[in-house]
Amino acid sequence: MRAALAGGPGMDVACGDCVGCCTSSYSIKVRAHEADALRHIPPAKLAPSPGEPGTQLMGFDAAGHCPMFGAGGCSIYPYRPETCRTYDCRIFTAAGMQAGAGRTMINERVARWQFEFAGEDGRREQRAVQAAASFLRQHPVRFPGGHIPSRPSEVAVAALKSYTVFLDRVPGDAEAATGIVEACRAFDQRAG
Repeated sequence: MRAALAGGPGMDVACGDCVGCCTSSYSIKVRAHEADALRHIPPAKLAPSPGEPGTQLMGFDAAGHCPMFGAGGCSIYPYRPETCRTYDCRIFTAAGMQAGAGRTMINERVARWQFEFAGEDGRREQRAVQAAASFLRQHPVRFPGGHIPSRPSEVAVAALKSYTVFLDRVPGDAEAATGIVEACRAFDQRAG
């Protein structure tokens, strides 16, 4: 997942017949460079993304379904946006949290995922990701003037970007908040 967040390929997620992400009231970002996706999404289904020039948002219908989702699944699957290609609900399992209220199908899938670790290093890293996610959810006042993730997906992503702050130690609140912000910025600069 960290590789996908850094602009690399996403993971091969064993979705099977799960369509939780397609039916859970997600707005999908479609960036200007995604020509194939933009050619296959009707312009009426897109709106400019606030604060992100060149990025469009594809909303969802009254049932919470993606407008490209139909009885046969995704109608533009080979041309789906990067957001869809890189979505991996295992991020919530890694962070020890759910995808949020109203996302029943995703939350059920998240509860079933289990990780296997080749050694103690993997277990330590997952504990650190969970500690980062927990800190973000429990201490929003520690981030004055900064952008604090509020949606579960943003919290889980920030935890993956900054877990090293909690690796093998329990930092104080101020140190943890500063460390998370710095780790996220460093990650984004390396990715950009």
